[in-house]
Amino acid sequence: MRFLYFIFLLGSALVLQSTLVPLIVPAWLAGGVDLPLIPVIHFALTRGATSGMLTGALAGYLQDAMTGGALGINGVAKIIAGYTGGFLKEKLFVRGIGHRAVSVSGAVFMSILSKYGVLALFGQNRPFIISPFLMWAFLGNTVLVLLFHALLSRFEAYSGIRQEEELSLGN
Repeated sequence: MRFLYFIFLLGSALVLQSTLVPLIVPAWLAGGVDLPLIPVIHFALTRGATSGMLTGALAGYLQDAMTGGALGINGVAKIIAGYTGGFLKEKLFVRGIGHRAVSVSGAVFMSILSKYGVLALFGQNRPFIISPFLMWAFLGNTVLVLLFHALLSRFEAYSGIRQEEELSLGN
């Protein structure tokens, strides 16, 4: 059941990114909306850094293959986002909305920064580092991930896909 849920969530994010986002979001903002980032950070926050990295690798490389761009840009960005989300979750012990917001915003920021860095490394066109486009990408994706993470966590707890974690101080 968990595996089918994972495939459905990741697949629907990838399909919606390639079909619905270009239709709904204006062209100058469409590059800033990153729906596959939602399951990557969600799995990083609920299952840890390793699951976040693996989900990020799969989502990023599939997104690169579907868009026809340079293979690896989204893959690297989502691997780093998955690791950052899981790492911050483990270090901040995400329970409250404040800690969750810091973890999500850190993961989104690292995703944007790593994508920008890979584009710079290969001499590709990229926006100015402090631009309205990158600010929109950061704020918009952070709000989207926070909203959908809360909804998905409630759905998983309600449907029994994931049991509520026990309070633990580690090993």
